Parts: sequence; C-alpha cells; structure tokens
Amino acid sequence: MASLDELPPYRRAQLLWRWAPQGVAFVEDLVRDAEKRPCRLPSPPLGPPGRTLAVSGDDGRFHLERAGRMLCGDAEAADAWSHRQHCGWIEREHGPQEWRGGRLDEEGAGTVVWGSRFVEWSVRATGPGVDPGTVDRPDRCQGGSYELRHLWPPRPARTASIRRLRAALVDALGADCHLCGLYPGAMVDHDHQTGRVRGLLCAFCNRVLEECPHLTGCPRADYLLVPPAAGLNLIYPASQQWRPKEATRQRVIGQLGFDPFEGLHSPL
Repeated sequence: MASLDELPPYRRAQLLWRWAPQGVAFVEDLVRDAEKRPCRLPSPPLGPPGRTLAVSGDDGRFHLERAGRMLCGDAEAADAWSHRQHCGWIEREHGPQEWRGGRLDEEGAGTVVWGSRFVEWSVRATGPGVDPGTVDRPDRCQGGSYELRHLWPPRPARTASIRRLRAALVDALGADCHLCGLYPGAMVDHDHQTGRVRGLLCAFCNRVLEECPHLTGCPRADYLLVPPAAGLNLIYPASQQWRPKEATRQRVIGQLGFDPFEGLHSPL
C-alpha cells in the first residue's frame, strides 16, 4: 500500500498544497486509500458520433451541432431546439457584476450577494456549419450541460510563445486532449518544477491532474510518469507560470505548519 512519502517530492508537495485546509493526515489517508478510488477520466461527450460544427441560430449565437442534433439543446420541436442556461452574478456595493471566479473572502472584498436564475429559450438554425474554433467566445452558446462547453475548441493563446507551444503539440500529438482524448486540448500542461511541457489537456483533465494520489496504475499517474510530450523537449516560458499571492502562500503554510515546497526548485 502506497504512502505519501513514496510520491516524488514535487507531487507530494502539490497534494499537500491542494488539500492544505484538510491537513496532512487527510492527504496521507488519500494516498493510502487511493487503490480503492481509482482516478477516472472524463465521460464521453453526449450526442451522436460525427464531426462537430458550429451553426448560427436565430438568437444571435452559434451552437454546436453534430449529425443534425443541436448538442446544447434539450429537445427538438417544430424545427427548434429548447435551451436552458443557468446565469449567475454577484452584487457588491456598487451594483451587479459578472461572476468570473476566484475568492470572495479576501480583504477589501466588501459585502457580496449572490444572484442567479435559469433562462429558457428556443433556437432555430439559420446558417451552414462552420469550424467551431473560428467562433469567438462571446458568440458561443453557453446552454446545456457544463461538460458541453468544453467541446468548444480554445481560442488562440494571448502570447506568441504559448501559441508556438500549442502548435508544436498539435502537429506532433494531435489537437484533442493528450490524456483523455475526448475533448479539444485547451491547456498547455507543464511540470511546474522543471518547466518541461508534458502535453495538451482539456479543461477537465487540466483541473484535476495534480490531484492524482496514485504512484502508478491509473491514466493520470501514467501521464505524469511518462508525459506524451517528453520527447519534444519543449520548455514552458517562466514568465507565463502561475504564482500565488503571498497571502495565499502564508495561509497554506499556516494550515499545514510548514512550507510543502521548501527545498524544492519551484515557481511557487
């Protein structure tokens, strides 16, 4: 049975960082019991097989369509597809604003009130299908399930260095996620300790990859041990790497009682 200390030092530090609020004992149990809870890959996207296209709708947005089915719609009636979308926002002292994620309990955040509602409407296709990757993000339909949103290909990265890395990964290994192979690759994934690029991941796999508690024997652990892009020798630009705020770092250290990255070469 594996233990936390058997993980490579950087993976051990990442797990401790991720689960710092639960404490070290929780992470030790997580790794020890990992064989009972194997990591799962994302579920296959809904809808019939075939090529996915983006079609314009009479609501002014583009919608994903495959084999005659509008994937973001629930049911077809009179050549129109019913849609349902959850909309959320926050209200501060100066009025409502779009919720873009992040922490709301930081100093200076002020009083925050949540607001949300479900919106329903029907859509008819009004034009031929086009490559979904050519549709700007604001013009994409956000209806349907959360998973469906990740079938939209990512827009080009804002920096030329990341665009070059993505192009190299697509040319060598394909445009779909290099771990699950089910969704378009959205994120250039890299080892935060060495800076070496590991592959191209969909939003699902990128979000949960570092939570893998297994040494071997699961797709995520195998990906981390032998990254698909290892032979390409690509280096992620240090200027683009994420770094937490000092307040966040001190909070994690306070929760654990130590710095999990102490002694490790790390951008954290």
